[in-house]
Amino acid sequence: MEPIKTDRLELVDSEGNTRALLSIDDQGKVSIALGDGDGRLRARLAVGEDGAAGLELRGTDGQMRAFLGTAASDEEASSLELLDSDGASRASIGAWADGSSSVHVSGPGGSRRLVLGTTAEGDSGLDILDADGAHRLSVSHNMAGPTGIMVWDPRGVLRALFAHGPEPDRSASVEFWDPTGAYRAGYGHWPNGATGAELLDGSGTLRARVGERADGGTSVELTDQKGQFRAGIGEWPNGSSGVELWDGNDINRARLGVWEDGTSGLEISDPRGANRARLGQRPDDSSTLDFWDRDGNYSFGVGEGPSTSGGKAANG
Repeated sequence: MEPIKTDRLELVDSEGNTRALLSIDDQGKVSIALGDGDGRLRARLAVGEDGAAGLELRGTDGQMRAFLGTAASDEEASSLELLDSDGASRASIGAWADGSSSVHVSGPGGSRRLVLGTTAEGDSGLDILDADGAHRLSVSHNMAGPTGIMVWDPRGVLRALFAHGPEPDRSASVEFWDPTGAYRAGYGHWPNGATGAELLDGSGTLRARVGERADGGTSVELTDQKGQFRAGIGEWPNGSSGVELWDGNDINRARLGVWEDGTSGLEISDPRGANRARLGQRPDDSSTLDFWDRDGNYSFGVGEGPSTSGGKAANG
C-alpha cells in the first residue's frame, strides 16, 4: 500500500467542521491542530525543523491559555506557561539554559508577584513582590553567603534581615535599617560565642550595645554622637562588676564597682585621668575616704577599721 503524501491533511466532522489539521509550513515546522465541535482551535502540537517543540492549549475565545515548550537542544530551556483570559502570563515553571530553574506567579495584568528558583551554583530563594513590582520579601539560601529572610519597603529600601552564616565569619543575627537605608539596630550570636544587641543613630554611629562577651562577661555600653565611649556597666568572669563614666576626650572620670579582691567603692578622676578621690570599703573590712593631688600623691583621708592609711592612687 502506497503511503499518502501531502503537506496538509485535514479531518472534518459530519457538520463540516475542521476537527484536526496536520500540516507542515514553509519553515519546516510540522504541527497538528485540534478543534472542538464548533471548529474552534483548542490545541496545537508543533515541532520545528531545528527540533524545538511546543504544545499550546486555547480557550473557547481562541486565546492561548497554556503553553508547554522545549528548545531545540537538550541543554537549552524548557518551560510551561499559563495565561489568563486576557492573554497575560499568570504562572510559569521552567528549566533554563544557564542551569537555573524557577517558578513565576503573576497577578492580573501580568505583574510578577512571586518567584521561586534555584541557580546552577546551588543557591535557592523565594522572592515576593507587591502589585507595583517592588521587591518586598526574600527567603534565600546562598552557598557562599548568608541564609535568611530579607524585607524591603515599597520604595525598595532594605529594612530587615534575619540570617545565619556563613561561618566562621558570621553566626546568626537580626538586623534593621531605617527608611533612608541607614543600619540602625541588630541582635546576634557570633561565632566566638558572644551575643549582643546594638543600636545606631541615623548617621550610622554606634550609640549603645548590650551583650554577653565571649569570655562570659556581660555589659551595657553607651557612646555619644561622635562614637566616643561615654558610659558602661558590666560584670566579668573574675567576679568584679562596675559602672564607668568617660568624658568626650576618652578619659575615664568616675568608677563605681566591686573588684576581684573584694574591694568596693567610688573613684573620681580629673580631666587628665589622675585619680583624685576614692570612697570605698577594702577587703580588710576598713572603710575610707581618700584624696590625691594632681600629681597622684596621696593627700589625706578619713576612715574607720583595721587600716585607714592612704597610699598612691591605683590610677595615679
